[in-house]
Amino acid sequence: MKIRILLFAVCFQLFSIQAFALIHGEETSSKIVSTVSLQINHHHWLRSVNSWDEYQSQCSGVIVGKAPLTVLTAAHCLREAKIEHDTQLPDLSITNQAELGIEYAKLVKAFYKSFDEVEKNLALDVAVLMFDAGLTDQVTFMPVHTGKVPKQVLLCGYGTGYQEVESKHPRCSEKNVLSNLKDFYQIMPREYEESDEMLHMKARAQFEYKQDIVKSLDTLVAVNRLDETGHYSTDEPMPTSGDSGGPWIIENSKGAYQLVAVTSLVERFYNKTRFWSFFKKDEPLSDYPYVAYGIKLGHREVLNFLQNAIKQGADIQFSDKSMSFFGLGNQ
Repeated sequence: MKIRILLFAVCFQLFSIQAFALIHGEETSSKIVSTVSLQINHHHWLRSVNSWDEYQSQCSGVIVGKAPLTVLTAAHCLREAKIEHDTQLPDLSITNQAELGIEYAKLVKAFYKSFDEVEKNLALDVAVLMFDAGLTDQVTFMPVHTGKVPKQVLLCGYGTGYQEVESKHPRCSEKNVLSNLKDFYQIMPREYEESDEMLHMKARAQFEYKQDIVKSLDTLVAVNRLDETGHYSTDEPMPTSGDSGGPWIIENSKGAYQLVAVTSLVERFYNKTRFWSFFKKDEPLSDYPYVAYGIKLGHREVLNFLQNAIKQGADIQFSDKSMSFFGLGNQ
C-alpha cells in the first residue's frame, strides 16, 4: 500500500493511563488528515486539603462527519474531565480550529464510557464528540472503514516528545502493523533475549499479564518501534504524549484517506540494561514505547457503540465499501 506523507499520537499506558505524541513524524496539514487537537480540563478531589486539583491535558481526534461536526477520540482522554455545570458535558475545546477552517465549535453531546469500564475492556476506549459549529468549505472529514486493517497505516497525532516543540499541525508517519499481537518477539526480538535473558523475561511477563487481563484483545491493532533491520530504535516514529485518539489511516485505490482505528494505549517496559545500547540515549523513558495499540473501528463492539451515537444525532460517515456492513451507512 502506498500512503503519501504530506506534512505524525494522549496514549494510554496500562495501569498508569495518561495522555501521550508521535515522535519524529512529519508535520502534515491538519485539513489533509482531518485531525483535531483537543485541550481537556480535568480535576480530581484532594482529600488531604478538601479541594479540587485542576490540570489540563492534550489529546488528538479525527473529524468523521460535519452535520453536525462529529469527532472521534479516545475515551480515556476524558478521565477526570471537569464537567461544565450548565451542560453537564466535559470541559474541552478544539485548539486548532483556525487551521481546520472551523469558525467556532461548542460541545453539545458526548458519548463515552467511564474510565473504570474502559480499563476493564479496551474495546470501549472510543469517544464520540458532537459540536454545534460554524464550518467553512475548508473543513474535511474522514470516513470510517470497517474492513480488514492492511499491513501498513498512517498514524497522526498532536503529541510532543522529548525536546520537540509543539506543532501547528499534527505529525504523521507510516507504520507497519504487527501481524500477531501475541508474538512478543515482534516487539522485543530474540537478540535482546540473548543479550539479557532476565530483563527480556521480565518484559515478557508484563506483556503476557496485559494479554491475560485485556478483554476483547481482537479489537486492537498494534505497531512497534523496530526499524527496517529489526532493531529497536528511538529514531522510529511512535505515539507519545498528546497522541491518544489520533487517526490510523489507510488509502483506498482512488487515493482517498479512510479511518480504520484511533490511538489507544502505549505499553512500555521500564527497565534498563547496559546490554541494550538504545538505553544509552538521553531521552527519558517516557519516549521509549515498545508497542502502541489502536482500537479497530470495524470491531463489532465498537460498531455497536458508534451505531448508538448515530441514533442520537452523531454524523459518522463510512466508506463506500463498508456502508452495508452491520447495517450502517452514510447518514
